[in-house]
Amino acid sequence: MRHAAVRLLTWAAAIWIGCAAALAQSQDMNAWFEIPFLNSGLDPAPEDFDRSTPQGAVESFLDAVGREDYAAAAHGLNLSGYAPERQSDVGPELAQQLAEVLERKAVISWRALLERPDALDATAASSRAMSGEPRRSLLIGVLDKGDREAAIRLNRVKPESGDPVWVFSARTVQQVPELHRIYGPSQLEQRIPASLKAEAFWGLDWWEVIGLPIFIFAAIFAGILMHWLFGTLSRHASGWAATTALRALRWPAIIAVATTILMLSTQRFFVVSGTASAVIEPIIVIGYIGAFLTFALQLIDSILDRTVNFDAGELSDPSKSSVRTIATSFSGLRKALIVVALLAAIGFVLSATNLFRTLGFSLLASAGALTLILGFAARRVLGNIMASLQIAMNRSARIGDQVYYEDQWCTVERIHFTFVQLLRWDGVRLIVPVEHFVSDSFVNLTKDDSTLIRTVSLTLAHELDVDALRARFMDLVEDNDDIIEKDAAAVRVTTQDALGQCVRFQFNCPDPTTGWAVECDMREALIEEVQALAAKGRPAFPQAGIDAG
Repeated sequence: MRHAAVRLLTWAAAIWIGCAAALAQSQDMNAWFEIPFLNSGLDPAPEDFDRSTPQGAVESFLDAVGREDYAAAAHGLNLSGYAPERQSDVGPELAQQLAEVLERKAVISWRALLERPDALDATAASSRAMSGEPRRSLLIGVLDKGDREAAIRLNRVKPESGDPVWVFSARTVQQVPELHRIYGPSQLEQRIPASLKAEAFWGLDWWEVIGLPIFIFAAIFAGILMHWLFGTLSRHASGWAATTALRALRWPAIIAVATTILMLSTQRFFVVSGTASAVIEPIIVIGYIGAFLTFALQLIDSILDRTVNFDAGELSDPSKSSVRTIATSFSGLRKALIVVALLAAIGFVLSATNLFRTLGFSLLASAGALTLILGFAARRVLGNIMASLQIAMNRSARIGDQVYYEDQWCTVERIHFTFVQLLRWDGVRLIVPVEHFVSDSFVNLTKDDSTLIRTVSLTLAHELDVDALRARFMDLVEDNDDIIEKDAAAVRVTTQDALGQCVRFQFNCPDPTTGWAVECDMREALIEEVQALAAKGRPAFPQAGIDAG
């Protein structure tokens, strides 16, 4: 019995040891890529070429390139895609080309290149997918390669007869010639003297320090030349179409030409380094989007100027309801275009500069912190922008509409991104934040139908002959051409108290402006009629006395 228990424990221990060994082997296999051979066609790597960690591998590669020891730098590449007999020839050349591409277009985030063999980030948040896990592939940067993007990666590989090391991946190495053709030195740059290719400051070469101001001046001069050209054409243009076209194209053409000169100077005739490119590329993207946006806005403004007169007095005319709708719709389209263009500009800039992949922003972006920070900082502005678009879409208030806002009679003069401009009846302009305007209730006097009922209320003596006053009121209605639907006019005694009776005179008017003027005239005429009755000795206005006793 004792021997059976010992055998059982022995088998259990053997199974546990075997499982532990298999698990450890599985974990090791996940920590690197296994390959048969690594750079068997090269001489042994120098002893000071450290490939045990990601940071050491990149530093050793760049140090070797800095010494112009491209044969040593080739040990930082995975040349498995080339036959062993060719590796000693192509390796140094590929190392030089990759170094030039990295110098010109990649901004290396050294924080992402950890100084430990397994590249495990012990400080990573637990929510990250690779938190607490060893890494065997790291993304250095992403470059545009025409129809697709090219990833520059470091891989940890283990040959059958060697230790695991970090090298630039075989796929990255295969793409180096094409990337060098796109981002390598141009023919003009190859003719620059070697003394001007020396590093100056801020990661720039001397030729860039001298050339960048020249490129910028050339772009500005091209813009000035386009400005003069369009000015000359505008002076000789005739007709609305030609004038509108020149007006809409003037500034977009200036911006586009200046941006094109800058792009050709820094990306075609010469290729600037990554430090300068990180600033210039967003400027180029913003320039082209700005040119398109300026053209679209100029075109919309020209159409608005042609079709709509933004004079508040004319737009408030009841017959201009369709014009008010057009003006508000174009204004909303203009705002929507600006918002879409700005969002597109932000997206293109981030895409062009690879900020979220090359400058260490990926951690911040993946956690959503950047979105939260920007949203919190701009919440009021974004709220006003969305509210202005809401007004344009639901047309609760159109440009030219007459509204009662906070007991003020106003005309909607402009609907801007962040505020609504109201023209008060006395000529004073009220500036109301859009967010407040849409959240507060207001009376729109011209929303669907501008006709309205106006009233005049007078407190008169109980003994007053209302029928006589009614007859006089009907005569006034018949004689006034600004009153419509004359049969609807009426006189009502609405209430009474100890002092007298309240008599209301009501009539219909075609629009608020006319109605207010008719109301004032009607009130004056009725008071004169009551006074005439009082002059005849008839009771008219209430009389109040004081008991002297």
